[in-house]
Amino acid sequence: MTRSSVPETPDMATLRRELDTLRAERDEAMQARTALKSDLARATEQASTARTRASRAVIRAEARAMAARMGAVEPADVVRLVDLSAVTLAEDGTPQGLDSVMEAARESRAYLFTPSQPASGAASGTTAAGPAPRAGDPTPFDARTAGARDVKAAASAAGLRWPVAN
Repeated sequence: MTRSSVPETPDMATLRRELDTLRAERDEAMQARTALKSDLARATEQASTARTRASRAVIRAEARAMAARMGAVEPADVVRLVDLSAVTLAEDGTPQGLDSVMEAARESRAYLFTPSQPASGAASGTTAAGPAPRAGDPTPFDARTAGARDVKAAASAAGLRWPVAN
């Protein structure tokens, strides 16, 4: 082996400078890693908060729509008065447990809802409704648009004298 084939070893001062440089790079990398971890935690928390707010908004909107379908006089008031904390969103975005909450609200706060209307004869399949109008029936009398002759004819048809004599 010749002296030219053996690599020269650097002196101790050079090695210490390189070691100090590597340690500084390591410290910077560790600080950057710590900063990235805190940024990730903050971003995760913000995403979770945003997801929760969006879920609550969807649940409130669905509750307002359901209250309107159930005949609420003011659906927004119903949503403000019910406890929606038990309602959750399923994976497909539909609210779970909203039906029971709204039915309980309808039972406990009936004054917020209009009374249910009986179904018409056509909807229920019965003919219990009043008689259908006949084709020859006259239109109802409207005194606002009637002339003097129309008023006299309507009065005589009702068995009244017109004009009334004092």
